[in-house]
Amino acid sequence: MSSCQHDCGTTPVFPRDIFNRPGLSPINYRIGAYSRMREHMRDLLNKSPLLSRWTHRGADDPGIAILEGAAMVGDVLTFYQNLYANEAFLRTAQWRESMAELVQLLGYRLAPGVGGEAVFALKVKGENSVIVPRGFGIKAKLENQDEDSVFETIKEITAHPHLSAFNLYTPPDPARSISSGSNQLEILAVGGNNDLTTLTEFKISQGDRIMLVPDATMFDVNGVSYTTQDKPEILVVSEVKTVLNRLIITFEGRLTVNRGNSVTAYVIDRSFRHFGHNAASILNRFDGTDLFVEPTEFNRWINGTDTGNDYYSTLNRRDMPLNQEVDDLALGGFLICQGLAKLDDYSVYPSAHYDDVAFAVVKEISEVKADTLKWSSIEGPTTIVRLKNRLMRNNDIWPENMDIRKALFHEVVSPKLTLGALTEWTDGPFSDGDLQFFGTYDKVKKLAQRDLLLVDSRNKMVQRVKVNTTLDELGSELTANAFDEKNKWMWNIALEQEPQFLREDFGQQDPEIIVYGNPVDTDQGKTEKKVVLGSGDNRKTFQTFLIPKTPLTYLLDESQTPAQVPELRIYVESILWRKVDSFFNSTPDDPVYVVREDSDGSSYVQFGDGKTGMRLPSGKNNVVAVFRTGIGAAGPLEAEAKPKGVGKLKELEDVFMPAPAVGGGEAESEDIARSAAPGKLQSLDRLVGLADYEAEALALPGVIKVRADWAAPDGVPQVQIIVLTETGTTAAVTKVRATMLTYNRCRGAARFPVTVLQGLLQYIYLNMRVGYEASRREADMKDAVKEALGLVGEEGNGIANDQGLFSLKSRRFGQGAHISQIMAAVQQVDGVTWVEIEDAQAIDLGTPPKTDPTELLKPSTASTDDAIGCLPTRILTAHSLHLDLSLTIDETKRECG
Repeated sequence: MSSCQHDCGTTPVFPRDIFNRPGLSPINYRIGAYSRMREHMRDLLNKSPLLSRWTHRGADDPGIAILEGAAMVGDVLTFYQNLYANEAFLRTAQWRESMAELVQLLGYRLAPGVGGEAVFALKVKGENSVIVPRGFGIKAKLENQDEDSVFETIKEITAHPHLSAFNLYTPPDPARSISSGSNQLEILAVGGNNDLTTLTEFKISQGDRIMLVPDATMFDVNGVSYTTQDKPEILVVSEVKTVLNRLIITFEGRLTVNRGNSVTAYVIDRSFRHFGHNAASILNRFDGTDLFVEPTEFNRWINGTDTGNDYYSTLNRRDMPLNQEVDDLALGGFLICQGLAKLDDYSVYPSAHYDDVAFAVVKEISEVKADTLKWSSIEGPTTIVRLKNRLMRNNDIWPENMDIRKALFHEVVSPKLTLGALTEWTDGPFSDGDLQFFGTYDKVKKLAQRDLLLVDSRNKMVQRVKVNTTLDELGSELTANAFDEKNKWMWNIALEQEPQFLREDFGQQDPEIIVYGNPVDTDQGKTEKKVVLGSGDNRKTFQTFLIPKTPLTYLLDESQTPAQVPELRIYVESILWRKVDSFFNSTPDDPVYVVREDSDGSSYVQFGDGKTGMRLPSGKNNVVAVFRTGIGAAGPLEAEAKPKGVGKLKELEDVFMPAPAVGGGEAESEDIARSAAPGKLQSLDRLVGLADYEAEALALPGVIKVRADWAAPDGVPQVQIIVLTETGTTAAVTKVRATMLTYNRCRGAARFPVTVLQGLLQYIYLNMRVGYEASRREADMKDAVKEALGLVGEEGNGIANDQGLFSLKSRRFGQGAHISQIMAAVQQVDGVTWVEIEDAQAIDLGTPPKTDPTELLKPSTASTDDAIGCLPTRILTAHSLHLDLSLTIDETKRECG
């Protein structure tokens, strides 16, 4: 009776039955491994009657050694059998060459790497414009790129030195009235001229006195009725500052009078009193017999000549005697005369009489002479200033007299100044595209209809705009404002769109926005020297040549199918042949060729067989190629790196790269091809359903996640495509948007508008406690938990993030997560015994949303929700910076294990 009825082990079945349910990511195609084969052969050995006396089973037995060697060979064979079986299916294949061959069965080819696009700004030196030719090379080191990327200009441009880097300014608000309490004014004109040369050549210094002179028209023009004149003010200059075309004066003290939009002013030097102002108030007059005591006459007749007497000198009405001798008053200069007078106004009926009227008038000096005068008890030398005109020339206003005790005369030492209130600007966002340029007419002319880059270096924001203002409009402004072509002026410039910045960013004092006026559009790819590929042989079909340098540059052309077009020209016997995607429909006389890539990224040129495409003519070295190399440029310039020109352009002084490169990408990955190839097969290169739009967008370089939906904002139906790009920049999404719009027009029904939205990664915060078996290492458990969650940020530590709960492969746009899902993912880690989640919530990305996880702060308060929501345009993801993980040895397991 056998002794193995109960406790003897069962021999494993060999060969194992092959069964795999549908939908598995890998398949199991092994009939057995080493142990199964070894045990199976030993079982056969045990059951053989002929070999019943062979009982030794140790490896030192030559027969057993052969048996185990056979099991090893079988293990290797079944391992590769399983590997090759997986490589035979699109869902499970891992090798790039397998993927390429499988999708070719569907008429799909893995997309080659694509060159990026970038906008550079050039700084050129000298005084003259510089022609930058098409194909001029620029080299730049981008972030996360091992080597420099070479770009070449797409078209010829004219660069101007003064537009290399400059500023535009917000237009000021309308002029406002001068108000009391302010201590700053601007000089609007000097001597009636407001050009920059006149303003800057006018010298004014700290400590100078400026007198604000009110309007005196009523005293000089016949028929004008009297009105109270504004109060004159004398201001002492404390600071003078020039800002562009504005001359700003700061005064000591404050203004005390409200005025209009402008006021006339003069710089004054010395101030004088009227001769006799300090006479005694009592005059002792002796007529030879008697002594008379009478008050001194301080009122002077100013509309006629004072005849005078023994105690008062005769004065012409235009003569103003000063209280001191002065010998350096210039003829033709001006004197500001200020005082109190009595007036009769005959311009109204009945006439009006006014006492103690304050007046201030500016008069030209026509004569200066020395004299000796007498006024009451005062007698002595003086300087008499004769005015060109009398103080008040309005024949309807009759000045009776002027009180000489109140009279003041101020020496004018400047041309007539026109002052205005300090210019003000409106802050906030723009509602139009109006800005101003400061420069000469010759300089501003170069801005007409020109492309510009507006750059805010603080947040690396870049906006490309076009100047709408034409040359004719600038000429009209030159004439209308009476500008000259020599001086710098503020010119009005209209942009085609509103600046995406605040008005205060374009302030005159400290502008934040740098404007680059020499932008050049470039695409990636270095033009290699012309190379001979080989010799044609008319006897051969489908003759093929290797492109000697890799990677061949491909650029996107949305109108082509496929959209990736190589930067390659093939000349056969100096004749340019035409590239086609395939030889299908080519005739025997068509000079065409196709370009193909192998799994290593090498490119090949293949010619026809004389039936579909022309054979190459026989000749020595008659196949020549001109091509460009370089792909994958995407992202911003590396910190501290500087772009450089690689062509010969001696006037080039510097190169700026204010915006990241976009559109570049490496060759299509296996994961993307796995999803895109079936979709492309179904679409037949037409965009009909949502899946077609998703497949086409996913095949674009730099796109890693896509979702297409029907939407109807405001009741208008549209196709809404959400894309997540590798760089996550607005510029990258803009490139995808332009491509998809072209696809929709050229290969779609174009019945509905297409909207492309930028997808974002929604980072979450996790705070959890995890128990683990005492036999495990804490460091290993921590790494395993992070892998289960699919955390990003730990790639440098060897922790994979492509399979976990929050890996990109596992998430969809708008897909939320429940706490139970997080617990289940961690609980499935080998060695984890229990999981507790203290907090799980989405992190506020701010406005505008931040895409750099290192800039995001952990939430200050814990969430009480059991689920983490997600907006339709976002994908949940987790970064190691936002994980608080506490690991604890499970003491129960320790004790009971």
